[in-house]
Amino acid sequence: MASAVSYFKSEWRAILICCFICIGAFQFGYDTSYFSGILAMPKFLKDYGSLDPTTGTYIVSAGKQSLVTSIINAGEFLGAVSSYYIGSKIGRKGGLYVSSVCVVLGVIFQVSAPHEGLLIAGRLVLGYAVGLISCFIPLYVADCAPSRVRGALVSMYQYVIGLGLILGVIVDNSTKNRSDTGSFRIPMAVQLIFPIILVSGLVLFAPESPRWLIEKSQTAKAEKSLRRLHGNDSEKIQHEVEMIHQTIETYNDGRESSWKNVFTWGPEGRKAYLGFALQAFQQASGINFITGYGIVFFIAIGIDNPFIIQLGLYLVAMPAIWISQYTIERFGRRPVMLVSGGLMAATSIVMGACGLAKEKTHALDQTIVAMVYIFLVVFNLGWGPTVWVLTSEISTGKNRGKLMSFSTGTNWLFTWLVSFTFPYLFNSDAADLGAKVGFIYGSLMVAACIWTYFLLPETAGRSLEELHLMFEMGLPARKFKSYIFPEIPVDMAKKDLAIVQVEETSV
Repeated sequence: MASAVSYFKSEWRAILICCFICIGAFQFGYDTSYFSGILAMPKFLKDYGSLDPTTGTYIVSAGKQSLVTSIINAGEFLGAVSSYYIGSKIGRKGGLYVSSVCVVLGVIFQVSAPHEGLLIAGRLVLGYAVGLISCFIPLYVADCAPSRVRGALVSMYQYVIGLGLILGVIVDNSTKNRSDTGSFRIPMAVQLIFPIILVSGLVLFAPESPRWLIEKSQTAKAEKSLRRLHGNDSEKIQHEVEMIHQTIETYNDGRESSWKNVFTWGPEGRKAYLGFALQAFQQASGINFITGYGIVFFIAIGIDNPFIIQLGLYLVAMPAIWISQYTIERFGRRPVMLVSGGLMAATSIVMGACGLAKEKTHALDQTIVAMVYIFLVVFNLGWGPTVWVLTSEISTGKNRGKLMSFSTGTNWLFTWLVSFTFPYLFNSDAADLGAKVGFIYGSLMVAACIWTYFLLPETAGRSLEELHLMFEMGLPARKFKSYIFPEIPVDMAKKDLAIVQVEETSV
């Protein structure tokens, strides 16, 4: 306990700065959840929907709902893909400034939108901001966090996303009974708070990533950044600078990174494929229909108090994110992914089976809600956070930034695909599958489990340098866990030592 207190006293600046930067993740989580609620608000339906003559109520058609909801994912995809170029030119901190400006513009467009055209434009711009945030905040935290608490601080990013999800439902629940446009414009406007807080910290005390500054040969500025993070210990600062230089030289190995290598089958192409498949299967689970359409879904199947049910869903599932940090280290990535994927497939198929019932009953509704709750808990235990751990570990070598940008872009591409297709599959004016949509997502998760068993390598317990070497050797996925290096070449041993030293001492 005493050593932990001593460590915090010596690294409190870096820890608090990283925690503060994670505030930007509120935007990510909040945007994901609040729009699900306003889709069910009467005033929003009246302003942007049309009158259904058969029921006498206003509805948003499947096509319009699909476009308005999913367009943000197109923006997120563009933001994630372009993050590599923006980060390379103006840094992690500069990228967060750009994302904050885009949040403000996107919110202004949405709040002032007299018709769906400007609303859609605002959603697109806001999505671009979220795409940038999803790349720059984890990179900034990984660059600046002290080694002993790096994992916890990166997990804090995921946890703050969860808090944003909860805040979105709370705000929706507070305004849903208003009869004026404030019912949906207030939840939209709340998003202005996040960039105001974030930019204030970026201006006043958060430094640029020292790693990025050294990559750009700005060593003097990097030393200033390190002093902001760790204090005025000159000997330690110099040691940090030397270790960052060693790490950069180790991964670049004197060669330039290349998109051609990423998209050519070989070690780099294999890493890109694994990142692509992991992110695609994560979204194929149907998680976005719960976060993006949860309240609409609960209303459609006849659930009372859908806002409270959605809030309870996020609260119950949040602790699983922390538990996953233990399970993936204790049991490995592959077993956790297989168990999580199997349970997600089972709950989705049970939900689909409930949709086959000809008559709705209270017990049937409760079963569907229970399956959704279990689904989100096991998602947060496995496929939710572990995919991001795996993609960061698989993305080794000189193309690390490009591989991460590509895999993150894939996530948003398939998030858009699920968001765009769900209304056409679920709504009564389209395919009208209702809860039977669970059969589709359940089947895809069965395929994900088969893919995981045969093609996903185990990365637990390996250094990034070891993983890089195993990919270079073309080692089969199922041999990653058991493979023993017969003899590590001297130059590779030196590189691995450099990585170990950096993990122990550098930001």
